[in-house]
Amino acid sequence: MKTIENFIDTALQESLFNLGLYLFFGIAVFVIVWVLFKNVWRWRRIQPRSEGRAHFFRHDILFSVGSILLAGLLTACITMLDTWGYMKLYSDFHAYGSFWAIAQIFFLIFFYDAYFYWTHRFMHHPKIYHWVHKTHHKSTDPSPLTIFSFHPFENLIEFLPFLLLPMIIPIYWPMLFLWQSFDLINNVTAHLGYEIYMRKWLRIPLLKLKTTSTHHNMHHEQFFGNYGLYFTFWDRWMKTEIKDYEDRFKAIHHNRNLIS
Repeated sequence: MKTIENFIDTALQESLFNLGLYLFFGIAVFVIVWVLFKNVWRWRRIQPRSEGRAHFFRHDILFSVGSILLAGLLTACITMLDTWGYMKLYSDFHAYGSFWAIAQIFFLIFFYDAYFYWTHRFMHHPKIYHWVHKTHHKSTDPSPLTIFSFHPFENLIEFLPFLLLPMIIPIYWPMLFLWQSFDLINNVTAHLGYEIYMRKWLRIPLLKLKTTSTHHNMHHEQFFGNYGLYFTFWDRWMKTEIKDYEDRFKAIHHNRNLIS
């Protein structure tokens, strides 16, 4: 009985924490960017003719709340499994060597980027898309409200590495938190609807590997291509990058000169 109570308490706490994240990174950012400063930053709009509609916003909020509740339950599972000794999460920086404590953040980011690319393409299969991934694609002009808007099955697929990896390899708790923080910030910028990356971003070879706001926005707009999460190289290797992506990015910054 005590175990069940602890599980419920953890699930509730995590759900409330995730709700707080959504209120701050989703709703608050939406109000700031899409409402308060929409005229100031209008040149940054990736889709000049907005497809944002009230019913899309309601849809995103509804499914985001569902995702928050499910994430709370899944996080509670991690906590309970860790309590029972099934997880290899640790808090001693030197337990597995300082090199691994630092290097694992790069492993986690690159591993999850590859995992996301292939599962994302899988969910675009015609026999899968309409049942699962279409929920996220309801917003063809995504906004910060879209960041947690997923079908429960897709939410489970995206969460699995957070659940399974700590059962297989030792992971330093702070690095797990850092990875999740990086993922959240990337999620917000990808669905912002406004290009926030600097004009010279695509001119610098190393920075060019990182996806921009335009990169993922075009995926929502056109449904196919630009499947990458953090980086562009999987799309480049698999030839799934939308052909006019770079031209679109440059055109947005060109608009600044025209408007100003």
